[in-house]
Order: sequence, then structure tokens, then C-alpha cells
Amino acid sequence: MFERQVNELRVRCVAVNSVNMVIADGECDICSAQLLKDTMAGIINEGQKKLIVDVKNLRYIDNSGFAAILWARHKIEENGGKIVVVGLNGDYKRKINPLGNILNIASSIGEALWALGERCFP
Repeated sequence: MFERQVNELRVRCVAVNSVNMVIADGECDICSAQLLKDTMAGIINEGQKKLIVDVKNLRYIDNSGFAAILWARHKIEENGGKIVVVGLNGDYKRKINPLGNILNIASSIGEALWALGERCFP
């Protein structure tokens, strides 16, 4: 397990089954979004093809946080992988709806694992 914090954002990286999961807690804004991006980049640069990003415990995420997630989606798909975001609900989900179906969104970790082709739930 990996854990780091910048300002009000705490990011943890854990493995669920054989899938890496980044868990973000607190507030992800222009001052802390780089931590989220760097964490996802590290996993992608290791050659991982599946990534879950759990944002259900974020109290706040601004456009720089969304940009970090969209960057990770682009990079992992460029390498033949897939990313699923868990917990992007309410106002946050409405923020990205005008952009179309650009993110794979799941309501639970089990659903995210299923979307990634994993058949064994935690």
C-alpha cells in the first residue's frame, strides 16, 4: 500500500484482486491534483492495463482533478488498458455529462472490477 498527502488531498494506492486502485480522499484542486496525476502515472508507467480510481470520499474536485483523471484515461487506453472511476456521483457526474461518455463510471468497486473483466469480487 502507498499513501501520500498534499494539502487536503490524501491518495492511497492498493491492490484489489490483481487490479491497482487509487483512492482519493479530501479535496482535489489545482494545488493537489498533481499528486493524483503522479500516482496514476506511476501505475500506468509500470505497464498496468487496469486501473480503478475511487473518488467517492472526495469532498471536492475541480477541473484540474478531472483533467488528471482524463489524462490517465488517455494514457492507459493508449497502452491498451482501461480505467474505471468509482463514486463519481451527484454534482460531479453532472459536471462531466455534457462531455458525453468519456469515462467508465461504476457505483461500486465490485462493479468496477466487473467492467475491467475481473470476475472475483472483493
